[in-house]
Amino acid sequence: FVSVAIRVKPAAADDQIVVWAQATEGDETQRRICCHRGYLLEEYEFSRVFGPEDDNQGLFSALQGPRLSASVFSGVNETVFAYGQTSSGKTHTIFGSREEPGLLQLFVRALFDRAAQSPGSTVHACCYEILGDSLSDLVDADGFLARGELRPEDIVCDELFIKTQKCRYQIVRVGCLETCLAVLRDARVKRSAGLSSFNLNSSRTHAVVHLFVQNPIANRPAIGGAPGSESPGQWAPGLSSTIGALTLVDLAGTEKEHENPSEQGRKSARLINTSLSSLNRLLRKLQTGALVDESERRQSVLNKCLWEYMRPGCGIALIFCVNPLLRHRAVTLSTLAMATESKSISSQRKAQYIQLPAAQAAARSAPQTPQTCLS
Repeated sequence: FVSVAIRVKPAAADDQIVVWAQATEGDETQRRICCHRGYLLEEYEFSRVFGPEDDNQGLFSALQGPRLSASVFSGVNETVFAYGQTSSGKTHTIFGSREEPGLLQLFVRALFDRAAQSPGSTVHACCYEILGDSLSDLVDADGFLARGELRPEDIVCDELFIKTQKCRYQIVRVGCLETCLAVLRDARVKRSAGLSSFNLNSSRTHAVVHLFVQNPIANRPAIGGAPGSESPGQWAPGLSSTIGALTLVDLAGTEKEHENPSEQGRKSARLINTSLSSLNRLLRKLQTGALVDESERRQSVLNKCLWEYMRPGCGIALIFCVNPLLRHRAVTLSTLAMATESKSISSQRKAQYIQLPAAQAAARSAPQTPQTCLS
């Protein structure tokens, strides 16, 4: 799997650029990126480097999206980060646009393709944003309940204690592709945005999407059936189930606090930079294999929310987005340095299982009635 990748944002034809993807002769897989310091030309090598011409579908394929989705169905937590400065293309990478689907939409499709081959499996989704010590649920299920696209029993709430405050967010069981995409599309619209030093309308919170998959071990033939045979026999009612999670994280971009033109923007920048510093420390401990206790988990709300999806046993893919323009060179060099250090992170994936009560196991082995999606 790709662990660390660089993505270079497209630039206008007349812009002066100092960063570009460098093709390697005889190697179809682009792995190198060049950066001009003004007096020195530096070259870096990563798992993959994506240039301005590469779209999100190409990125998804290079990340081996279908294999990552299969890994989630086997009970592994897989986490994909988009990391970089403000205005480097992180949100486009994760959420896409009207013209182009992002990694989120592509992964959702892959998960439901896999679910169609896994009788009894269920997909659950949630989406929230983090700024400083606050967490806000972005899922609004009321409209889906009113239209009959969701049922009350499809929704559960998880709780997280932040200092003395209890935060709640909804986790929604989504029975079909269209409902899942619609729930997450509406959640993205609710995300906070504001003025940054580069954009009039920039994401000012960290957005986190979890897609949980529960896949009963009943999904294998009992005695009397063999894989690929025309008479597969009955499915064995399992006593346990794998539970994996695909987590997509669109981190708010770093920026120098004093460069933000508004007071509220400077306050947001301070909170964003503080939480990113805590996340960086957590990543550095992963890089050196020094993550032996949970002390870093308590350093920020962002760390607390992501801990279960970053700790040893999880798969981690980091996409570092960079802006190639000359005026962003200092921040780009810092991003490339962080990406270089992150190459030492080793992901040894481990599956997770939960025990199912006997009645639930029997229910899952019974034929399932597919949920109807309303158009």
